[in-house]
Amino acid sequence: MKKLPLALTCVLSALILAIWAIPASAAPAPVTYLNANFGPPNGSGIAFYRSTGTLRMESATASVLAKAKDSEVEFSAAANVDPNETSSGFSSYDVGTVNAGPGSLNVVSVSPRTLLLSGSAHFAMNLWFDSSHDGEYFVWDHNEFASLDGDVYAIGPSGNGPLTIDNTTPLFLIGPGGTGGCNGSYSATLAIINAGGCSLTIPPNTNVARWVGIDIPGGTTGSGSARL
Repeated sequence: MKKLPLALTCVLSALILAIWAIPASAAPAPVTYLNANFGPPNGSGIAFYRSTGTLRMESATASVLAKAKDSEVEFSAAANVDPNETSSGFSSYDVGTVNAGPGSLNVVSVSPRTLLLSGSAHFAMNLWFDSSHDGEYFVWDHNEFASLDGDVYAIGPSGNGPLTIDNTTPLFLIGPGGTGGCNGSYSATLAIINAGGCSLTIPPNTNVARWVGIDIPGGTTGSGSARL
């Protein structure tokens, strides 16, 4: 989930053929929501969605699909020089707590059962921090991302296989208004966060969510699918 120029808000809006969720069985644990970046950004600067049912969106230059059943989740994304970021994946809420003493979250891993990537598509894992301690990650308007609302998110590792965030993994933290999510700095690790080094923006006993997905940068061509 990356911020895009507001000048793109009208690009391709007329090309969107299908843009919302198909009712389905609720996403299984550990999936809280299915997610996608798709199409021109809204007033927040991005176009990021969530759904508890199957999520499918298509245009002339991009498509995303995310669905979950029983204990499995599948997602795919494709883009052909679409100007906007395209992604598909899922989020798991309250996977742990940081800056919480000896029991603080210090490792998060994901290992796909199957993973296919081509072009600029990459498999990625990010962390979200409920810094406002309101029990929700970010603000949503009818399941479309509206703002961080005092929360912080961290861009984590990406690659073509299993991913792990541990105490030493570099994280790029973004806070409200695009500010650095670690007391004004954009760089941190779980070790720094758990030692209280980001306490102004990630206070003690902050709950954490994990996002996992396939991401394709805007203006590039790629495709990918994964099953977990």
